[in-house]
Amino acid sequence: MRKFLTYLTLIIGVAIVTLPMLQTHAFSMQDPVTLTSQPPTRSALVSNRYTQLEQDEPVIEQNLFADLIDYEWVGTFDPLSLYVRRDNLMFRVVDERSGYLWASSMNYDYFLDEDSPLADEGDYGLNGFWQNKLNSPVLVNYYAGVNVREENLFESVRSSFTYTAINNVNEQGFKADIRLGTSQIDFSLIVTLDENGLHIHIPQASILERGDAKLASITPYPMLGATKRLRTPGYVVVPDGVGALMRFDDVETKGVFSKRFFGADAGIGQSQNEHPLNANMFGVVHGSQQHAMLGIVAEGSGNAILTHIGSLVLTDMNWTYVSFSYRTAYVQYLNQAKTSSVSLVQGNRNTFDAGLTFQFLTEDQADYVGIAKSYAAWLYGEQTINQQDAIPLHLDVLALENKPGFITRQKVVMTTYPQLQSITETLMEEGIAHLHLSYLGWNDGGYSYTAPNYGRRDSQLGSALDQQNFHTFIEDYPIEMYYGVNPFLGYTRGGGYSTNDVMQTIGQELLVQGDYFVLKPSASLNKLANLTSPSNQWAYEYIGDQLHSDHQPTLTDREAQRTLFSSTLSNPEQAVYRPFSYFFKSQSLLDTPMYSSQQGRFSDTVPLLPLIFNDRTHAFGRAGNFFSNTQNELLRLIDYGMYPSFFVSHASAYELMDTPSNYIFTSKFSDWKDEIKRQYDYVSTYLNAVYGSAIIDRTVLDIGLVRITYDHGVSILVNYSGLTYTVDGNPIEPLSAQVIPHA
Repeated sequence: MRKFLTYLTLIIGVAIVTLPMLQTHAFSMQDPVTLTSQPPTRSALVSNRYTQLEQDEPVIEQNLFADLIDYEWVGTFDPLSLYVRRDNLMFRVVDERSGYLWASSMNYDYFLDEDSPLADEGDYGLNGFWQNKLNSPVLVNYYAGVNVREENLFESVRSSFTYTAINNVNEQGFKADIRLGTSQIDFSLIVTLDENGLHIHIPQASILERGDAKLASITPYPMLGATKRLRTPGYVVVPDGVGALMRFDDVETKGVFSKRFFGADAGIGQSQNEHPLNANMFGVVHGSQQHAMLGIVAEGSGNAILTHIGSLVLTDMNWTYVSFSYRTAYVQYLNQAKTSSVSLVQGNRNTFDAGLTFQFLTEDQADYVGIAKSYAAWLYGEQTINQQDAIPLHLDVLALENKPGFITRQKVVMTTYPQLQSITETLMEEGIAHLHLSYLGWNDGGYSYTAPNYGRRDSQLGSALDQQNFHTFIEDYPIEMYYGVNPFLGYTRGGGYSTNDVMQTIGQELLVQGDYFVLKPSASLNKLANLTSPSNQWAYEYIGDQLHSDHQPTLTDREAQRTLFSSTLSNPEQAVYRPFSYFFKSQSLLDTPMYSSQQGRFSDTVPLLPLIFNDRTHAFGRAGNFFSNTQNELLRLIDYGMYPSFFVSHASAYELMDTPSNYIFTSKFSDWKDEIKRQYDYVSTYLNAVYGSAIIDRTVLDIGLVRITYDHGVSILVNYSGLTYTVDGNPIEPLSAQVIPHA
């Protein structure tokens, strides 16, 4: 025992002597500041990593594959008129501004006439089954046992519907009560037109399963906005990552695109390595800046799936639709080793109202820019950006981390309150006064392995007076101070939650992400409601990853979770990392994706999300100290109208080597100070000229050359390429940008 105490005293003595030496050594460490400026190759610029040139397109005066024969007028809400066929529930929407007709079905009669001007060489043709399917107002998938089957309205002679006209002052349309003969599933389909567009609604209360079949999904009007092959040029707008286009083509090998809105549902065993669909919308364009349709999943988006099937995949058509998922099949493991399993179908049905809203655009509004701006008007209403004198800079500031210790985890102090104040003062002295700060790891124990325990400041970051002095210092400046929290996760070896707070998968397993349990949103929000900070402003970290169905004790589906998030976390004075659209109204949107998933089906990456945010809220890109090609990323910020961001700390990232944040390889503020100033000044040179203004047009002038036009007449030219271009007599150097003042 005496020998043990002697050794212990020696160890402690060495530690006491060595610790200041290690701290001094770590403080003196320099973090690498690596910058690159490499122009993309031509092959990269013409890939789906960038936006492509619009080709010369014919003028599309009419929809060749639809007409109004046998359709009766239902009503008009300027500028749209609705027509319907009562015998099959198909409808037409006429945009009275252009006369263009949007159809819920296509005319397939030309398949019987090879000499028809609508026929193309090599047409697939449609047999009776396919014509019934594509002329049906709904496609219903259901489970017979564990096998999924599909039924349309005209497949069985036992199917029927009743038609009821809706003719009110504020809306006009119809309600159809549908009874399917094979699956014996009933529901109501409501189609109305009002001053806000066309609406399709399936009330949850109307759904009835009369037999043994279990409803899997309903797809209303899958052919709305469909085109044939390349007869009508255009594309589909997808909120994948920052945004993407799928141009209409005749390429059979590209297959089918299908993805859930708001990411995969881990509650039913799904996973996804790509960018999710970040917004509850999509778009279809028939001729760029000619005719376009914005689709909004107004109800049920948490359980909705977007699908696009291109020409020569199953049919000759390009068709895009939204399906609403009510049940799914899953694998139930029978032992812990997962060597034995059985296939089952979800018992309880997801309970939600399903609803789609469509708005129709024409002329210069009929492209992905106009689609984004129309969606923004629907989402934000009158909300506009809280504009200051200059664009903001965002800093993620790491306060405290932890690493394995002799007995308990050892704290690693990265940025104290006095040091945070020093960083802020330094930036302000450099002329950067508009700051958005996220203080990460401020809570007792530090950044990692502490969730969901927040609320108490760690004493090693300074005293209560230090904290108060910092907040007193910033209160007279345009500085937003957020405290980073992730109460939606619980460290598996930690506390602050019970097993009843943890979500369960459909297979009755606790839902785990890495070293954390995923907590029920209701439990997390209760914890969050009891938290206070000097600013009462929170930065929610990666909350978008937490939209999952919970299967214990009773089913709480994704739509219910989304609704709970939306209603409870509606305070706009907050920051959200990688947000989904139900958080787009937040004051700061952080780590916003700057690329799409670049699937083979995609033809372009476009700034769909930044166009939505634009003059409505502040959106920041990923941290500039992690750029792989610095100049290219800065140009992308300028192009997209997004603001710069950095991840910093007072101490060197060397200190993080043995912590869960060991992937942070460079963060020391004193080493990055000059580069932060340079990057901010570079981006602000261009974006200050358009700050608070709305983008009205974005045009690719040549390969790698983009012009962005704002509503006050100022334009910005961005040249991603290694070539010098000349625009209106002005040379645009490689890898540069230029402000074009109002003429």
